[in-house]
Amino acid sequence: MVLSILGMSSSRYLDILEESGLNLLVFSGGETVFSSGSRGIIPLIEAIDCLDREGLGELVTADRIVGRAAVLLNIHLGVSEVHAMLITTGARDMLQKYGIVFQFREETDAIKTEDGVIFCPFERLVQGVSDPEEAYVKVKAKLREM
Repeated sequence: MVLSILGMSSSRYLDILEESGLNLLVFSGGETVFSSGSRGIIPLIEAIDCLDREGLGELVTADRIVGRAAVLLNIHLGVSEVHAMLITTGARDMLQKYGIVFQFREETDAIKTEDGVIFCPFERLVQGVSDPEEAYVKVKAKLREM
């Protein structure tokens, strides 16, 4: 089942994220198992690298911004649900393709950098990539470069 709600959705995970002031929360069994205030794609990489997924139940993420790169990293992390404050159309389509449950509050056509013109470098980096492991390796290498 794929749950997508346009406009304001009632996601308790997004409510918790909003109240926390953080940028990413990862839940297992309704409990927070990872949190990060880092910006951009970094929190997902941190979660993948830090979480010992053995023994954890189904994972749910609540993230401020979810684009295609974030979806691939969520799949690599093994999540069953993604909750986003802002999601791209491409990310929404990919979540549907993989059968991952999701909710979001706003949708946009693309993630752009702060200047509003150039697409996010990580979105550009994973164009044409469909393998979550390949996306993880590419994003991690790009972060080391920066």
